[in-house]
Amino acid sequence: MTRWSASVVALFLVSFPGQVNAQVNCETIPRGPARTDCYLGLSRFYQGQSDLAAAKALQQSDDAWYRAITGTDPPKPRPRRRR
Repeated sequence: MTRWSASVVALFLVSFPGQVNAQVNCETIPRGPARTDCYLGLSRFYQGQSDLAAAKALQQSDDAWYRAITGTDPPKPRPRRRR
């Protein structure tokens, strides 16, 4: 994925924070592989949230630079139409 399309996907996913609500307590799982998998899953989930927040911040920064240089808002991406 290009940087631009990854940013668009990230912004789309960040725009729906209420859709994802994970409240997992790995401490309730007995020690063993299942508990380890629980912690690994949580780690990946939080890494994904962090990546999305970073992409959103980068896009906002890029937009601010564009505004500062040109004095206008950046052009909005056109939706892709399938043929």
